[in-house]
Amino acid sequence: MKHLIFAIIVTVILTGCTSKYNRGTYDLYLIPEGYEGTIRVTYNIKGAPHLEREGKFDIIQVSLDGKYETSNPMYDYGAVIDQYYYVDKEGNRTAIDPLCVHARGTGGSSSSDGVETHHTEIEVTQTACGEDFMLNGSLR
Repeated sequence: MKHLIFAIIVTVILTGCTSKYNRGTYDLYLIPEGYEGTIRVTYNIKGAPHLEREGKFDIIQVSLDGKYETSNPMYDYGAVIDQYYYVDKEGNRTAIDPLCVHARGTGGSSSSDGVETHHTEIEVTQTACGEDFMLNGSLR
């Protein structure tokens, strides 16, 4: 019996570690220059564009209001290997210091017709960068 329980636990762990969504979060956030606040990426939105790729990164082109919607069904899990850039009107990128980014978390919801959407949120700042912001955000 102990061997069976151990085998089940190992199977569950290995299944989770090999999920197609557990490749790590290789997201490349392109954020309008000067933007501060929460950014929400919503997945599984019918009619929204599919995520484009740049190398191994999914490109998230954030709108002026801090949102991005994609028809991709789900966000990836695993180690966070994201990159964040401010983008000016000419398309030039400026890397954002990791101390200016706070990972707020993930979530989801279901509509009345049973369609599930998922989202992930981050918060960026230019004026409150530091370890406290990176760990806690603005606490809004």
